[in-house]
Amino acid sequence: MNIEEPKIFQTEALKTDAQESPKPVIATEKGFVPEPVKLALIIVLILAVSYLCYDKYRTKIERDAEINELTIRIERLEVSHDVSVAAFNSKVSDLEYNLEAGLEQAAGNAKETKETIDRTAARLQAEGNKTRQELTQAISSRAKDLEASVQATRAEADVKITQVNTEVTGVREDVVTVRTDLENTRKDLEGTRRQLVDVRESLSAAVAKNSTELAQLRLKGERDYYEFTLPDKKGILKVGDIRLQLTKTDVKKGKYTVRIFVDDNRLEKKDRMINEPQQFLVGQDRLRYEVVINWVQKDSAGGYLSVPKDKILSAERQ
Repeated sequence: MNIEEPKIFQTEALKTDAQESPKPVIATEKGFVPEPVKLALIIVLILAVSYLCYDKYRTKIERDAEINELTIRIERLEVSHDVSVAAFNSKVSDLEYNLEAGLEQAAGNAKETKETIDRTAARLQAEGNKTRQELTQAISSRAKDLEASVQATRAEADVKITQVNTEVTGVREDVVTVRTDLENTRKDLEGTRRQLVDVRESLSAAVAKNSTELAQLRLKGERDYYEFTLPDKKGILKVGDIRLQLTKTDVKKGKYTVRIFVDDNRLEKKDRMINEPQQFLVGQDRLRYEVVINWVQKDSAGGYLSVPKDKILSAERQ
């Protein structure tokens, strides 16, 4: 029986160009089956089919050997039977010859001689019939055993083939599921990418570069703003519900490096430009916070922290 092997479709992994962006959002693919697992499933299937073919071939060899052995025994029994019949015929001929001689020599012994011949003939006939009956019974019994063995082997092979077909069907269903999951993940990533672009454009347009612009943002009432001044590079400043630490400044190029401590995690923003918003997610509701450094000096820097005012509507929890 030919078993159609499953076709494993390799789906190109989604590739997203890495951009130096202030967004630490990470999209995670779900339901992806690694290539080694697919290969392992195919190898298991091939091994199962190979074992089935080998087992069937081995059973055929054993059955042929048993049939050959039975044939040899039958031939031996037939030869033995032919020898017995020939001996019987020979004895009958001798007895007939002796009978004729006895009749000529002594008529009185004719009756006894005839009874002896009859008994001998009956005994030889009974032996011949018994031998023939035993041979027939042996052949019939062996044939039944062989037929039962063939039926058992065929039933076992059918069970194994059914199991292999079931496994192949399961592998096909897994491939379809993986393909569906990948398609859904691709759509989710595209939607997330569009949302991130919208968020980046809206937040970039709402960056305040000085106190006057910050006051205008406060008037909108959409977010809360906390101004701060970071001290020397060894100090850690608590701003709102996060902590900030200035580790490096470059006054000439207007760059800085800052560490953000939030939710028992430490985020480090290296060599960032002033007035460049640094966005990150906070808490189980994944609220989007934004840190903006407006100015830097040799050992200090200043700016503000922007947090959503409406915690429920601003939650990005999935």
